[in-house]
Amino acid sequence: MAQGERAGDGVPAGGSDARLVALLRAAPATAYPALRELRARHDAAVLAYARLCTSGDPAARRLAAQAFTLAARETARGTDPGLPWRHQLLLLAARVAGEWAADERSAGLDPGLLLVLNTAGPRGPVPPLLSAFQSLPSRDQGLLWYGVVEREPVERTAALLGLTPADVSYGIAPALQSLAGAALRHRLAASDDPRCPDFRRLIEQSVRTDAPRPSPDLDAHKAHCPHCATAHEEQRALRDAPRGTLAEGLLPWAGTAYAAEDRDRPAPHSAGPVGAAAVRPPSRRLVLVSAALGVALAPVLVLLVASADSRDRQGAGAASGAPPSVPPVTVTATVSVPAPVPSPSRPSASPSPSPTRTTRPPSPRPTPKPTPTPSPTRAPGAAFAQVVNVASGRCLEVAGDFSDGTDVLTVACSSSVSQRWRFDAGRGVLQSAADPDFCLDSRGSVDRGVGVWTCSSVYGGNGENLTFLVDPDGTVRPAIALETALAEDGYGGLTFARLDDGADQRWRAGAR
Repeated sequence: MAQGERAGDGVPAGGSDARLVALLRAAPATAYPALRELRARHDAAVLAYARLCTSGDPAARRLAAQAFTLAARETARGTDPGLPWRHQLLLLAARVAGEWAADERSAGLDPGLLLVLNTAGPRGPVPPLLSAFQSLPSRDQGLLWYGVVEREPVERTAALLGLTPADVSYGIAPALQSLAGAALRHRLAASDDPRCPDFRRLIEQSVRTDAPRPSPDLDAHKAHCPHCATAHEEQRALRDAPRGTLAEGLLPWAGTAYAAEDRDRPAPHSAGPVGAAAVRPPSRRLVLVSAALGVALAPVLVLLVASADSRDRQGAGAASGAPPSVPPVTVTATVSVPAPVPSPSRPSASPSPSPTRTTRPPSPRPTPKPTPTPSPTRAPGAAFAQVVNVASGRCLEVAGDFSDGTDVLTVACSSSVSQRWRFDAGRGVLQSAADPDFCLDSRGSVDRGVGVWTCSSVYGGNGENLTFLVDPDGTVRPAIALETALAEDGYGGLTFARLDDGADQRWRAGAR
């Protein structure tokens, strides 16, 4: 699809981030594909940063998913952070990590980050260059973030910002100079010493790229003024190593490590994500919440994130603009038993040729016995088996040791016993084979993910949190909200989204 063509639902292929953000605030018909395009552009970077903030891949995927959900919710409510979209997503990931640090989810955070959050507070440290960066025009911000920190190609940066390649090529150096001036003003203004602003010109002259001018007066002042000393070092760093300095100065955690990573990201004008959006029209759950887009957006965002094509992101930083193929669903076509064996009506093969077999096609006599049409899924039942998402082919697994509150996520299917479950219809619980004392837990909410809890609690005051209905088509519905169904959020996390006919809401029993 060429630049400027429309991808359907009023979303221009290759449109700038600003244009997509505007569509995200508009009608749901355009918000859905706009969010998908934004995710296709930025999910690799957000997941890479989430991995730096967490102790394992399942937690990283959940953190990235929550950052996207929060960003889209705030955008649709009209909140304008005044930052490049990707930069804002990374800041939101750090913000969500701060929320995790206050409860049992802290076990999923990187130990170093957890120590920082416990010391600096739940919002973490304030990036030192953020205030100066926010004072710049949005164009300069985008040029610095995408062109310097991310090192996106010129053409891609131009498409993300709605500029021409020439604008990018000639605009980065002036933008970096503007940031250096803003950073110096902010540093000196924070000093209580009224003499500090007088040294601004001397600091600028001392870090010039051509013929820098050292000053003995400045050196003497820096010896007892930490503000000017820090400002001088910051100016030198912006001159000599702008990428690492910007990343470290604009992110609250692991900025240098993030800038050092190489990520293969899809081009923003790729037709893959938008074309995929046109394959499956907005579902009924999207229509149900369209009237309250600006106020009750949480269900919308759960929908938008969960409705995007589920991707199996097993590589360390893998992200592709084209949706992966859905693994085939293995269905057993038998008459009497559900085990995966050949149908009784199928004749046994013989190693030697048989004359009867050569004359069988023209003879109507051996007409096979009709067999019932199999269901598109074999719903989880009374026997322990993997519980596999029909859309992504990923399995439910307990992400850690068995204790009350441990997360349940979707991961690549394996022989792990933590991926085996059974539906106890008598109690209405999904019981784990790895530790039968624990059952799937809805946590009493549709937007707090899914975990495990002691099965015996089903008889207590919050027993409804452990109770589910499993429909014949493989839909798993929580007793707390029977109008919703268990679905993937696109990053390996789980949520409860309003019922529709999507494969992301159906689960099949895998190999026993």
